[in-house]
Amino acid sequence: MHRIIRYRIAAFTLLLAVLAPQSALAAAGETGFAFLKLGVGARAMGMGSAYVALADDPTAVYWNPAGLASIKGAEVSLMHNEWIQDFRQEFAAVSTPLLGGALGFGFSGFYTSELERRDETGVLTGHFGFNDISASANYARILGSKFAGGVGIKYIREMIDQEDATTVAFDLGGRYFDAGSGLSAGAAIQNLGGDAKFDQEGFSLPTTMRGGVALTRDVSRWQGRGVLSAEVNKSSKDDARFHVGGEFEYKERVALRVGAKFGYDDQDLSFGLGVKQKGIGFDYALVPFSSNLGTTHFFSLNLRL
Repeated sequence: MHRIIRYRIAAFTLLLAVLAPQSALAAAGETGFAFLKLGVGARAMGMGSAYVALADDPTAVYWNPAGLASIKGAEVSLMHNEWIQDFRQEFAAVSTPLLGGALGFGFSGFYTSELERRDETGVLTGHFGFNDISASANYARILGSKFAGGVGIKYIREMIDQEDATTVAFDLGGRYFDAGSGLSAGAAIQNLGGDAKFDQEGFSLPTTMRGGVALTRDVSRWQGRGVLSAEVNKSSKDDARFHVGGEFEYKERVALRVGAKFGYDDQDLSFGLGVKQKGIGFDYALVPFSSNLGTTHFFSLNLRL
């Protein structure tokens, strides 16, 4: 049991240090499944992860399940994230109108090739692997003329050196949208569920609350569309953090994005680029870290079927 605890600490020390504000580091060992805090979708990441009010594509299964209600036809989103220190993240989601609303299914994985196994004296004794996965099913429906609600259920598993912990969690979300003014607002609470355990060692989920607003306006002078978005979120054991993002899309073909995060030790700015053609979209986001940890690269492919 002590071996598994050491492995878990080794695997997530880097992850928690990057994702959590400085004041939360002392409590890092009290929550698990830290990969659930990693955002998905290159568009959202390029806009500083300020996406709870904007999510109206398959990535809504992560950001806000209510956003699925705005989907008009079947869509697929795929993402690969080259994270730091040989860590990688994969995401796939599909959504379609059905049952008077919209259904969405998502899968997320976070992994690395191998980590060092050391004994109590620090001597290298071999290597071990670890991976996290999450699979979700979500449903959303329009409620009234401008409001939508959504709910999701997810299965989560963390595996370290042949030992694993599993649990089930729920997401709830709401979204307001006004096509006339271009204003949208969204709120979600994520990862509601019980504790998970490695053997007898229990830990809680990183329950997260998000709330934000966005404004979308046509910019006819430049033959495009502009978007501004802002979000506040708070996870268990963490301080509240503030995200902002902006996007300019030219002729519904090319988009440039920028974002900023506040409340993190190692994250601040992000940048993104998107191109679309006949129902196919490709997005890229560059998210550098202010320390020497490196830079992350997000690649997304979006298909309208």
